Amino acid sequence: MYKKCFLYIFLLLLIPFFVFSQAVNKRPWNIEDTFRIKNIGNLQVSPDNRYLLFTVSKRSLRDNRSYTSIWVMPAKGGEPVSLTSLNGSAFSPRWSPDGRKIAYFSTDKDGLGLWIMNRDGSVKRKLTILERSNAYLGMRGNELSWSPCGKMLAYTAAGPRHYTNIPRPTDPPNGNDVMVVDRLLYKAFYYYSDLRRTYVWVISADGGKPRQISFGDYDYHSISWSPDGKRIACVSNRTGKDDYNANNDICLLSVDGSDMIQLTHTVGPEYTPVYSPDGKKIAYLGRIRDHRSKESDAELRKVYVIPSDGGAPVNLTAPLDRWSQSPTWSYDSKEVYFTAQNSGRVCLYRAPADGGKVIPVIEDNGQITSFSLGKNGEIFYVYTDFTHPPEIYWSIVYGSGKEKLTSFNKKITEEVEIIESEEFSYPSFDGLRIEGWLMKPYGFKKGKKYPMVLAVHGGPHGQYGYRLSRTYLFQFLAANGYVVVFINPRGSSGYGQKFSDGCVGDLGGGDYKDLMCGVDYVLKKYDFIDPDRLGVTGGSYGGYMTNWIITHTNRFKAAVPVASISNLISQWGTDANTLWFESDGGGMPFENYEKAWDMSPLKYIKNCNTPTLFIHGAWDFCVNLGQAEEMFTALKKLGVETVLAIYPNEGHGVRQPAHIVDYYERTLNWFNKYLR
Repeated sequence: MYKKCFLYIFLLLLIPFFVFSQAVNKRPWNIEDTFRIKNIGNLQVSPDNRYLLFTVSKRSLRDNRSYTSIWVMPAKGGEPVSLTSLNGSAFSPRWSPDGRKIAYFSTDKDGLGLWIMNRDGSVKRKLTILERSNAYLGMRGNELSWSPCGKMLAYTAAGPRHYTNIPRPTDPPNGNDVMVVDRLLYKAFYYYSDLRRTYVWVISADGGKPRQISFGDYDYHSISWSPDGKRIACVSNRTGKDDYNANNDICLLSVDGSDMIQLTHTVGPEYTPVYSPDGKKIAYLGRIRDHRSKESDAELRKVYVIPSDGGAPVNLTAPLDRWSQSPTWSYDSKEVYFTAQNSGRVCLYRAPADGGKVIPVIEDNGQITSFSLGKNGEIFYVYTDFTHPPEIYWSIVYGSGKEKLTSFNKKITEEVEIIESEEFSYPSFDGLRIEGWLMKPYGFKKGKKYPMVLAVHGGPHGQYGYRLSRTYLFQFLAANGYVVVFINPRGSSGYGQKFSDGCVGDLGGGDYKDLMCGVDYVLKKYDFIDPDRLGVTGGSYGGYMTNWIITHTNRFKAAVPVASISNLISQWGTDANTLWFESDGGGMPFENYEKAWDMSPLKYIKNCNTPTLFIHGAWDFCVNLGQAEEMFTALKKLGVETVLAIYPNEGHGVRQPAHIVDYYERTLNWFNKYLR
């Protein structure tokens, strides 16, 4: 008996050792791991509550491209099955009302097409081919919708090409062509805009000729078919000046295309209308301020509900004061579920359709990226956090209980030490509480000093938080011996309207001070950071802030601005989205050149002696290449060590796998050169 007890005790003592040895044996993150992670999206439970439909996306380093496939699995758990090729492009799947068919978009040798297949993936049929415009419309919602009877499909696609002299993004520039434009929005975020309008089309589920049901010199997108089958809700900018404003309104199209009703007439924009199951109301996202930007706007998006026959809208999210998204009706039309950014998290909430208390459903330290509601109150959702890639989870009524249903990314979590991030917060210069995170290097040892890289997010109205995909570069840097610090300064979107407005008209002001107070805080709190070996990086507005930082302090010994802004005057006149500076900068630069110049890093370039590596896409028309070139040229003239890496066929940011590898390696080598 004593021998058995001794054996049990011995085995219990071995368990912690075994667990520890398994963790130690995990290898550090490498660049290739960035492309091993599969992303899950478009999650939908079938009408009979038996199956889950979703997409799985992956990036291939070998092929230098991305693939998306459509999958199905039992809602109660089981083996997922792919319905389309793993090395193809099939996306936006939608259940038919009876759950027997799936409509989706896919590309083949003929280009983009609308397809339909059986629930098990059999009998695939292409209903029609279509084209999409690359014109920048801002946030788009649903692009494919079944009629309630299941006999027809509505979808969005580009109308006729009016500007035949504008090359397509796939065509190489031809030096003999003259491109003449007469519209302000002649640029897209990548390459030149084809300036084609987007319309709503209807086609029989059995095939045939598509029928256009929206018309005129307007764009129509983000569609939802009414439960009675008579109308299709969408959004459209009806001002006649959509080159100058982003004011979408909700419109109701008759299915035969004979008429259109404009449901809202607000000064702010509406997005993503969704009919309630009983057809009496429409939920949507909206803003109420004028002069909004099509991307990175300071005003939080809120969830509204309006009677489908017109009336006063109700703001469901007013009590929450958080950036909200993805409004989804309960089956009884009594509640609206939605996700919201909240202190680095993306959580799930519900609210009565008539307004009232907002009730938390899932508020874990992670981010919900897609969700669907079952008829019996179940919640199916895609969830990720700092150390866990996306997987599908199931929860019973109102978020209690939790079960993981998929394991698409299990292998990488078993092999790689994905480093956890430690949360911290601190009072800024004016007492405002600021939140951030710190990632220790792989193989961290007490008593050793490490170099640190400060990362700044874009927007500025975005947020860092509990999502692995936002930290791939950070994992790579940490795997190579760096402490990484990332902070949500004022202007970030997960902390309420007042916080988000904190940088408007004061770019590089309070937000810069927040970041520097954060650096001071971590240097004081964490004695393993070497204060003489600090680096800084960031993309888009984070690139702007990187340029601002190195022209206002010399405490950083190396910098890597990505898709960065340097001159707010020249940026405004060449940007694909001129509305951003008008909303965030406080007006058009020529109304106050001194203010725009005062907020431009280039004004302070003589203060900079930080070695700087610029990363920029050749066809970035959100932040033009010239912005990096202006800084690069000035630093060269001043004798500061600087390099400009221009990535061909890239727009805003770096997307192609081969370019990501180069960008990551080039960034690491730059920091190694000056911080080691």
